[in-house]
Amino acid sequence: MKQTIPLIKFQKNPEFADLWDACLYTFLYNKKHYCTEILNVFKHIGINKESNILDSCAGTGFIALHLREQGYTLDCMDLMDDEIRVFKRKAQELGVDKKILKRAWKDIPQTYKNKTYDFIFCRGNSFIYADGGWNQKNTISEKSSLNSYKKTLQIFYNQLNNGGYLYIDKFPDNEKPHKDLVAYIQVNNKEKGKLFFYTKKISYLKYREAAMIRRDPDEKESYIPNITYDLKGKQLESMLKEIGFTIKKLKLKSETHFTTWLAQKKQKKK
Repeated sequence: MKQTIPLIKFQKNPEFADLWDACLYTFLYNKKHYCTEILNVFKHIGINKESNILDSCAGTGFIALHLREQGYTLDCMDLMDDEIRVFKRKAQELGVDKKILKRAWKDIPQTYKNKTYDFIFCRGNSFIYADGGWNQKNTISEKSSLNSYKKTLQIFYNQLNNGGYLYIDKFPDNEKPHKDLVAYIQVNNKEKGKLFFYTKKISYLKYREAAMIRRDPDEKESYIPNITYDLKGKQLESMLKEIGFTIKKLKLKSETHFTTWLAQKKQKKK
């Protein structure tokens, strides 16, 4: 069955966050199916509306705002101004709490120093940017990247209650280079081209690049690269175990783009 490419209309020239949000809803996820599966995971592991939940990379609000719609209370944070602007606008449109803090992961211990969590989200392939590279130039260093990953995982671990869970994902190890048409773009009722989602790897350099590419009607392309270390699943699993998590892969039918793990902080014996 041939996929129908959607037309996305913007009232003004979109920022990166607007384009990424469009990609989330039209290409990466079916919101209804994904939210249903996350709620099933919550039910299975005992997360309820009284649980303390942190979305550590809330972005434009997928999935945090939809959980707030369902009555869950989440602390939300993100580092990017444009993502936060979209988050607050969408929260207002949905009629839910629009609170989100501008914070980096290293700021978590100071920001939430008197609070621990039952569940932490680090999803949407965000974790790989712990050493930078999101919408910015980045020089890849394996040593620096792995060091940042370990420090970040330790922060998540420390912020969890005993027995608490970390939801974490990343691109699959066998990811192939691709350039997929996500949507046609219209700005202020005028045709403004196409939106593509693009990734590539250079294995021998341990380099991964991803981008939202905008192609104008005159075929000119523009994008901001997102560049990171090519983190492997076994490396991530090894770090999680070293810090003290027990881990299992999470199989979600609605998650077709990223490999997902549910890591549990070991409960201390009484």
